[in-house]
Parts: sequence; structure tokens; C-alpha cells
Amino acid sequence: MKRNSFVYIFKILQLITMALIGSTLFLRTEMHRNTIIDVEIYMGAFCFSVVMIMFNSMVELGLTVYKLPVFYKQRDLLFYPAWAYVIPTWILKIPISVVEVDVWVLITYYVMGFDPNFQRWPLDYFD
Repeated sequence: MKRNSFVYIFKILQLITMALIGSTLFLRTEMHRNTIIDVEIYMGAFCFSVVMIMFNSMVELGLTVYKLPVFYKQRDLLFYPAWAYVIPTWILKIPISVVEVDVWVLITYYVMGFDPNFQRWPLDYFD
């Protein structure tokens, strides 16, 4: 991970940039869900969020392809079984994915209006 730290930092910066762009595109701090148009805007924001989180990991695909010759060489020479080589990499990617999702949610959750109970002012409870 230290060797590829630039890739992970770049991914986080790219995710922050896309979250800020998406937050300005779907700026709905008070998301109404009364009409079909409101629901279409809500589902557009939700679909954009899911696609961004899913396809943000495509950067790591190049790193995985880069490691394949080592994997095949160790497999052919019977050094390690495949699961012993893949599981540490898979486990190391879990915290990175959690951090990416946390950054996305921190930036977009309230701005895009995903919080159903969000009130702009505390005095709105007395209306």
C-alpha cells in the first residue's frame, strides 16, 4: 500500500471532487418526496452516488492486472495456493472502501437531501 499511496490519495481527491460536483448538481437540502418529479430527482442523486462508489474502484483494476504475472508464476511453481495470495489483498482493500464511502457520505448526505428527518432550523419543529 505504501508503494501505491499516490493512487489511493488520488482516488480520495477524485472522490471528493466528484462529491462536491454532485452536491452542487443535486443541491436539495430539503428534498421533497411528494410528486413524481421530486422522486426522479431523488433517484437520480441516489443512482449517481451508487455509480460513483461502485466505479471508483476501477483504478485498482490496473494494479490487480499488474500483479497477475507474479500470481501466475507462484501458482505454476506451486509456491502458494491462490487463496493465500488473494486474501491479504482483499482484506487490505476493505478499510480503503470504508474510507471512500465515509468521505462520500460526509460530503453528500445532507446536501443532496438523503436525510429524511433533516430540518433546516431548530424552530421548524414548532411550526
